[in-house]
Amino acid sequence: MNLNFLKTCKKVHFVGIGGIGMSALAFILREWNIAVKGSDLNENYLTPKLKEVGVEYILGHYGENIDEDVDLVVKTSIIKDDNPEIIAAKVKNIEIITRAQLLAVIMSSYKSITIAGTHGKTSTTAMTALVLEAGKLDPTVVNGGVIHYYGSNSKIGNGKYIVAESDESDGSFVDLPSYIGAVTNIEPEHLDCKIYGGDFAKQRAFFLKYINQIPQDGLCALCIDNEEVRKIYEDLKNDNSQLISYSIKGEADIKAYNIVTSYDGSIFDVVFKDGRKLENIKMPVYGNHNVSNSLVAIAIADFLKVEESQIKSGLATYNGVKRRFTKVGNFHGASVIDDYAHHPTEIKVTIEAARNLLGDKGKLICIFQPHKYTRVRDCFNEFCNSFVLADYVVVSKIYSAGQDRIVGINQDSLIEGIKDTGQKNVIKLDDEKDLPGILKSITKKGDMLLFMGAGTVTNWAYGLVEK
Repeated sequence: MNLNFLKTCKKVHFVGIGGIGMSALAFILREWNIAVKGSDLNENYLTPKLKEVGVEYILGHYGENIDEDVDLVVKTSIIKDDNPEIIAAKVKNIEIITRAQLLAVIMSSYKSITIAGTHGKTSTTAMTALVLEAGKLDPTVVNGGVIHYYGSNSKIGNGKYIVAESDESDGSFVDLPSYIGAVTNIEPEHLDCKIYGGDFAKQRAFFLKYINQIPQDGLCALCIDNEEVRKIYEDLKNDNSQLISYSIKGEADIKAYNIVTSYDGSIFDVVFKDGRKLENIKMPVYGNHNVSNSLVAIAIADFLKVEESQIKSGLATYNGVKRRFTKVGNFHGASVIDDYAHHPTEIKVTIEAARNLLGDKGKLICIFQPHKYTRVRDCFNEFCNSFVLADYVVVSKIYSAGQDRIVGINQDSLIEGIKDTGQKNVIKLDDEKDLPGILKSITKKGDMLLFMGAGTVTNWAYGLVEK
């Protein structure tokens, strides 16, 4: 598989085309005038966009979807060998590659910038893209979320750089060519993946490999506010000239300070190790985590000689990514916020940002859909302690994402665990249809309804506003 073969394909079929990472690559192939079709079990907000650019979107996985024109099949790592489309492709001797392999092929014709980490990759990728855009580098972009500025999760540029989110969920991020990289944080996540085998040490080793693969004439920005990343940085910094540290808490090669956040966004200053300063940086998004993520964009742009005024201009245009603290409307005078947070760290950071914004002006009501039995099991105590700052927590059934149930890990045990931390206002959601009535009974003008999770909870947020 190489770029020349890819561009001569008659038709490429995506198994699971509705996924945010798969659809981004489908958009890029269409930009190259490669015929694309794909299947998925459900439609979503990306489906109309895919159809608009000429993608045939099929509901359901069937062997007959692999027709005579298909000469390449792309699948996600969760698609198993017993999938009827995979079986049909093998019978017809059609090449099958993973999403990560296709991304690597696309990246091979660019100088690659990848963003890795357990949390914050999507926002950081978007910020980096917009800063390089402001610097007139016109990057190609592949992201794990829809960037509001582009209205898409991908973009074909005319420059020599590609900025891509680097997904650690299946370990394939180490196979992406990276001239410039970043690690936002490292925490136990996706340990159910076979390649990690439930061992956090193995996952950490993959991040170490990713960092070590960045060439000495490149750059790798590391967030030393995260304990695991700091350990790696301290171990490697003396022998790796490409490493640069960043922080919002302490001393680092790039440090943010004077951070002020409000409903209007964030304002802060940055100082470099050599004494240079960037002052009065403004972003129309809030939360210290966004300030931290912006330091990656600043570090990369500075390395690529983007002017300081252009860096500030790029960050000023960053108005967020879909499902990252996205306001979708109002319900009885309360703001309805949709967020992808599905790991305890993400949940705590998101709730802290929401609490800081609300102050004592209203109640913070969290609607949480747990995602995957293994994640709830592996991070059970952390999940239970994530909701301390919320006034109410509405907990749904666990979204299985195709996993089998685990004895003792369920909606009821999670609710009891949350209550044991001292959070008394925990409400069990038996059916999503009951949600409007539940929320109406506890919601007043000025409150915030914060929907969190990686499953179908986003549909509940938009549906609530429509109702």
